[in-house]
Amino acid sequence: MDFSQAVTLPYQAERWQPSPAAGVWRYPLEREAAESGHVTSLVRFEPGAAFPEHAHPLGEEFWVLEGTFSDENGDHAAGSYVRHPPGSRHRAFSREGCVIFVKLNQFEPADDAVRVVVEKQGLWLTGEHGFRRLALHRYGGVNTSLLEFAEGGRFPACCYRDGLEILVLEGELSDGSARFGARSWLRLPPMSVPALQASGHTRLWVRTGHLTRARPVSQVM
Repeated sequence: MDFSQAVTLPYQAERWQPSPAAGVWRYPLEREAAESGHVTSLVRFEPGAAFPEHAHPLGEEFWVLEGTFSDENGDHAAGSYVRHPPGSRHRAFSREGCVIFVKLNQFEPADDAVRVVVEKQGLWLTGEHGFRRLALHRYGGVNTSLLEFAEGGRFPACCYRDGLEILVLEGELSDGSARFGARSWLRLPPMSVPALQASGHTRLWVRTGHLTRARPVSQVM
């Protein structure tokens, strides 16, 4: 939870942990407290598993990696990005099973937009540095997007200035000394200067601009 420090976590399948709900597993990335506050994790639902109704004091967002995630608002298949605003509640479940990347209690209080972006319906923009980008959300200088490198390439240096968070969706990133495959997670503080390189076809979930003012919150979910 020290946002001034770089954290790089290659994916390790043995790090999955059971949650309080039967059939729901967690893969911790950053967590302020056992069941509250600032949380970033992977979550896996076995077929038919459900998580009881719960609140999001400062919001929830998730990206569906596999399967279909469901709640009272509908079904969200792989390739969906969903935001629930501060103060929202829901009961989560999956009929067929799913894996999601989820972030809890990390919104600005006024960032209250309900938002769903489906990757296959989104508008991808092609950049001049060999990748294309799909915007997922933007608020107060914080940008969340997907980046896709068709044939590898250098990660854009402009993204490092105000902090950078990456989840590798497909392919591989390298910083010159370590390699990060699918489901690896990196958090780099403001003004970091690593030289991240994508190898071959690589897709990334990326957030920039949020670590300059990131602070843990201590509100019960």
